[in-house]
Amino acid sequence: MTYPFHCSNVGYHCSLKMNETELDKTVANLHSSYQHAATPNDLYAVIDNIDAAIAHIDNDLETYTQLKQPKFQQDITNIELMRTTRLSNTISHSSELTNLFQIANDLGHSLTFKIKSLDQEIGNVNKTLAYVKNVQLLKNNIDQASYAIEHNNWELAAQCIHTITSLPPDLTNGKFASVVVPSKEIPELPQATISKWIDDLTLVFKDKFNTAAEAKDVEQLTKYFQLFPLIGQEEIGLNCYSKFICEIIKETSRSLISQSTSGKPGIFAEVTIQLFESISMMLSQHGPLIKRYYSEYPNALTYVITKIQREIDVQIGIIADTFYDTRRLDKLFQDIGLYNFPRLEITDEEDTVVPIDDDLIPIRQVGDIISEMASIFHHWSLYCKFITAKYFPTPQPPLKLSELIVKSNFTRKINDKLLPAFEILYKFYFRRSLEKAITIEELPSLEPYLKSSPSATSPDQVPCSSVIEDLTLILNTTLRNMIESGMPTSVKTFINESFRVVQIDLINGFFIKRLNDNAPRYNQMLSLITPEMTAAAGVVASPGAGTPRSSTPEPSSMGFLKGASSALGSVVAGSVGNTVNNPKLLNFIIYLNTVAMAQGYFSKVFSNVKVESNFPFGKDKEKIELILSNDFLEPFTNITNKIISESLLNLYNQSIKSKLISLVNDFLVETNETNYIIHSTSDLNDSSNLLKFTNNWSGLIKPYFQTLHNSLLFPKLLRLLVVNLSNLLEKKLMIVLKKFKINEFGSIKLERDLSYLINQVCEDNYQLREKFVRITQIVLLVGMDDDEYYESNQPVVGGGGADDEDSMGINWVLTPSERNQIRKYRI
Repeated sequence: MTYPFHCSNVGYHCSLKMNETELDKTVANLHSSYQHAATPNDLYAVIDNIDAAIAHIDNDLETYTQLKQPKFQQDITNIELMRTTRLSNTISHSSELTNLFQIANDLGHSLTFKIKSLDQEIGNVNKTLAYVKNVQLLKNNIDQASYAIEHNNWELAAQCIHTITSLPPDLTNGKFASVVVPSKEIPELPQATISKWIDDLTLVFKDKFNTAAEAKDVEQLTKYFQLFPLIGQEEIGLNCYSKFICEIIKETSRSLISQSTSGKPGIFAEVTIQLFESISMMLSQHGPLIKRYYSEYPNALTYVITKIQREIDVQIGIIADTFYDTRRLDKLFQDIGLYNFPRLEITDEEDTVVPIDDDLIPIRQVGDIISEMASIFHHWSLYCKFITAKYFPTPQPPLKLSELIVKSNFTRKINDKLLPAFEILYKFYFRRSLEKAITIEELPSLEPYLKSSPSATSPDQVPCSSVIEDLTLILNTTLRNMIESGMPTSVKTFINESFRVVQIDLINGFFIKRLNDNAPRYNQMLSLITPEMTAAAGVVASPGAGTPRSSTPEPSSMGFLKGASSALGSVVAGSVGNTVNNPKLLNFIIYLNTVAMAQGYFSKVFSNVKVESNFPFGKDKEKIELILSNDFLEPFTNITNKIISESLLNLYNQSIKSKLISLVNDFLVETNETNYIIHSTSDLNDSSNLLKFTNNWSGLIKPYFQTLHNSLLFPKLLRLLVVNLSNLLEKKLMIVLKKFKINEFGSIKLERDLSYLINQVCEDNYQLREKFVRITQIVLLVGMDDDEYYESNQPVVGGGGADDEDSMGINWVLTPSERNQIRKYRI
């Protein structure tokens, strides 16, 4: 297979000597000979022809090479000669250029040196010229300042001195200026002259500023205030300004205090507001002026505020002391110390009447004093926030209260005198308000809520005691005062003390006592009022001949049954053995609603508190929010939830349980038949039992639906009823099935009846439907045929067994032994 390769080589080499046609012919002939070779001799002949062709080509190639080699060698020699010649020329040109660059470099160095020398000479000339000009400027301004001082042109004098002090110090004190500047009129050295003039002008400006301050001449005040920085006396100017502001604050305070002699409620809060508004307005208006003319003095505004803060402390302290004395707080504290809260400390029966002298310590007066003092604290807090945020801001959040405020005299007075007084007042006010609310308590009538109506709904505003409404208003007002005061320690103390009062006096002394006193007796029920009962109540309510009305007032806790409502309760109670709508049961419902409403009201009060805007410093906001939540709201919610749960359980056990048992017994009637309930297909459509259950369930649940709190009470009661109903149904059904067993028709009707019952009880509440899972599975088991039951006990593919895994998609809550036992009840 190498021959075609050689043929191709032959074609390549032949191209050097032969033309393309001859080469193609030779290759074609060789290729044809190769294809037509039939014997080895033919192949040998082809090979010989190829070798001959190659030899001929090699001979031609050698001849061609010998002919062309001399000319090729001559060309190479010519090229080498040309390269040598041109390289020599290039090197020669490069040397010439190097010489030229060297000459240029030397010339450049020479020029650069001369230019630098010239620049230095120019710089020296300019320095000398500037020095001469400055000396001339110094001399001219000294002459102008002397002339201005002689003619009382203070603005020109200050401007000249400002120009002089702006010159380099070494020029003013230099020998040249000391020789050139002094003259016959001003023989002193420049520095001594300027220092003397500055001292003189400082005294003049101070005198002029004070004179303008006494005359309240704003134009002259501004004029001389802006001259102090021109002579380098910024601090003296700021001192004069601070003294002027202090005088204004003092006069404003005196004027405001003189207006407070009327003693009307809230007057001192108004005085405090006006004082701090006046101070803030002055600082805001004068701040740009200070920044403009005293920009070179570091922290000029901070310096002024530090100076005037002492006067502010004095004046607000005088207002606070005047308030303290005018309101006779020491006498009020003595009276508070003698008051022992007789209504809250009652240990006798509920109807005991304790006379309370409201004039001894008027609760409204105490409330006004608390609001007034809280307003003083609030506006002091606003002032502190304004000063700190605008003039003493911290480089990074959170904002930190300025040390100037922390160490101020009024802050010390607040901590030592005013806050303790504040705490005494609001502790008394909160507890006394609770006592007053209990004393004037009113209970609503439940009659409007117990009316029988097909469209009756759960009330938006459930009936509750007036005590919780009054106390919520007091808590809201007092807590808002505490928060707006901006005093974290005061808020902490108030929350602790108010919760102690709530826990002892409201929860233990009022809620629990009222619920226990009105706890339902066994078999007392709540029932809707029908028109027939209302008509009967009207007959009883009409006094007969010779039957006088009782003139004895009813106790406050029983006062909701008045007139026809009281008579209605008497008729109903008398007709059924004092078991329906008993007055104490009605009271119990109202007080249970009161506990739930207290939880809702207090939650709203605390959620509406604006903490962040009143506590911007440090981590006060987070601390106050934790105090409100952890020290009051959460403990109160936990305690009231426990009271609600226990009260609902008591209500169920005493009033509802027996009725629920009767309802279950009526639903699952025991018969003497061998099968459960029915024994033929004709009984499948019998719905009398279901209608009876619907009426009984509605009569049981609707009175509570129409009277109990719709989010905190009724859902919990309904859940309790459903759980117990499910348990009672399961026990009763197991007894009936064990006694009678059940057939196919019975299981069908049982499934229908139970489905109807669950729909009536739970409606769309799927959480309640889950309570019936056990009994639903019992009914499912007794309704299965043998094949379905067998399949339900087979394990799911890939599962671990029927006991551990779902079967037929059923998540069994019944154990295998329970399922086998229940299955035996099917016949």
